[in-house]
Amino acid sequence: MAENKAQDGWSGEMDAKAHLTTYEAFIAMSKWGSVAIAVVLILMAFFLL
Repeated sequence: MAENKAQDGWSGEMDAKAHLTTYEAFIAMSKWGSVAIAVVLILMAFFLL
């Protein structure tokens, strides 16, 4: 068994740690980007309507 369950099934040429780090950064930026867009839309509705 592999030490890290997240790396089970990964081939030897794939850098699982770098991939998972990139994926977590993508999810975090998507979440905060969505929050920022929602805030901008709320502020636009408040000030422009």
